[in-house]
Amino acid sequence: MNLPPILPRLGLAASGWLALLATTLPDAAPVRVAVVTAFLLACPGLAALRVLRPAGSPLWGNPAAALETALVSLVLGLATATLVAVALFLGGVFTATRSLLVLAVLTSVLALLPGRSGARNRDTEVHAG
Repeated sequence: MNLPPILPRLGLAASGWLALLATTLPDAAPVRVAVVTAFLLACPGLAALRVLRPAGSPLWGNPAAALETALVSLVLGLATATLVAVALFLGGVFTATRSLLVLAVLTSVLALLPGRSGARNRDTEVHAG
């Protein structure tokens, strides 16, 4: 049974809000730590990667593609979290909840954007001049 293509995108969009909801748990609650950490490490990067990749390239097709997707998502997620934190620090308004809110909004927007169309057709044939 195949899922409609919108369901994974909706789950990705909801992940940040779930992490934000988890912040209402006590500070050192294991569920809170696990949910927020999983969101920060995976979801913003995966949402950004989904938008950046052409529609034709698979995210999870084979083990090599899955490993590449996981590593690039991790790096993009950490870079995004760092940029958000630095921007909030420089603005003098940093809190963990505020940065998580910004990342949840950004992840939702990126997850709900329509995917890119396939790669551009490049004419690689040699033509007689």
